[in-house]
Amino acid sequence: MFEEDPQSSDEECPVPDADSCDAKELKLLFEQHIKSSSETAASLKRTCGLNLALSNDGRKLAVGLSRKVLQLYDLGTNGELVLCNAEFAKYKSAIKGAKFFGNNPNTLMVCTEEGDVNLYDLRTGNTVHRFDDVSEGPKKTMTAFDINQNDRVMCASTEVQKGGDSFLLFFDIRERSFLGSYWECHSEDVTNVRFHPTNPDLLSSASVDGLINVFDISKPNEDDALQDCFNVENSIESINWHSSPTDKDWISCITTTNDFHLYEVETQEIVVEFDRESITEYTKRTSSMDCNVINTHNDGSAGFFLLAGSNYNKGECLRSLRYDNKHFLPHRNFLHNKQIIRASVYNEKEHCLITTGESGLITVWRSAESTPAQAEFDTSASKNLKQKLHISHRNKPY
Repeated sequence: MFEEDPQSSDEECPVPDADSCDAKELKLLFEQHIKSSSETAASLKRTCGLNLALSNDGRKLAVGLSRKVLQLYDLGTNGELVLCNAEFAKYKSAIKGAKFFGNNPNTLMVCTEEGDVNLYDLRTGNTVHRFDDVSEGPKKTMTAFDINQNDRVMCASTEVQKGGDSFLLFFDIRERSFLGSYWECHSEDVTNVRFHPTNPDLLSSASVDGLINVFDISKPNEDDALQDCFNVENSIESINWHSSPTDKDWISCITTTNDFHLYEVETQEIVVEFDRESITEYTKRTSSMDCNVINTHNDGSAGFFLLAGSNYNKGECLRSLRYDNKHFLPHRNFLHNKQIIRASVYNEKEHCLITTGESGLITVWRSAESTPAQAEFDTSASKNLKQKLHISHRNKPY
């Protein structure tokens, strides 16, 4: 959990970070230099933006703050942010994630650390249902959650509980019921769960234990459901699904030490691995100690990019790198960033990036080329630079 008054790493390290090339070369390498199109402070009080959720139509934005408050914004076609509700919901514990339904931008789910996942109807502002698991005693402390592709199943992950197990909890959203849980495949806190973007039965999970597991949740029990297991050999911060150029499933992960790994699911092999020092070189910076690897985003053109920056000077440096054939290529340079970024979302259709972080700012980044033709522009620039769920209920004694 981040503190209310987070400090950047430049206050801990006296060695200043800087660009590793001059301004002219930097401009040539990063063909898109983007200024924010809209920026707003979430609060006049000191706070940190920790969670972002964007509706599929790209018009609604939910923001989770370290003050345990969820805010709602509208996003205009030109990227302007309009505050709809500065305190849509306030919780007793930290917000661990938010997500809109894929087919309904008026339906939002929010997960909290104390063990609740709240389902909201934004048209009325009411709580439709509150999901929790008390099947084996007290609520379990939750760490993350996700909704599958058809908006039918929700999975929430937990910390290690008193009995020594960490859980993946499954709920039927339509029936408002608890379906069951997995608890044998992770030995430490589960940090992230991600459903496959098109297959509603495929789920990946990641943990402090260094494992990424892939499940087919249509199978009758946990043992049968486990399809693949990747040992990253490092604590994992986040994971994401991607498609290879040959339409194979890839899973990427960012570790707690700011390393990046990419795996192919079918062959169970690592595709590429970059440590923090390598990513620092790709972003054209000098201090790997300040390198902040933030997130990966699919770009809408069958590719993905890595968002990274520097924690030096309050996160002023923010850049993206496009993945291309086992390399990262300079992609976008986001100018005059004002905070260390902790969360980001990306609108693939409009090529619009939204970030939030330790200064409590919500920033929209749109390039002048953010049009339907943007995907073709990005692809040519990159080339130029290169020259059903059935989960068993098993009583597990503690």
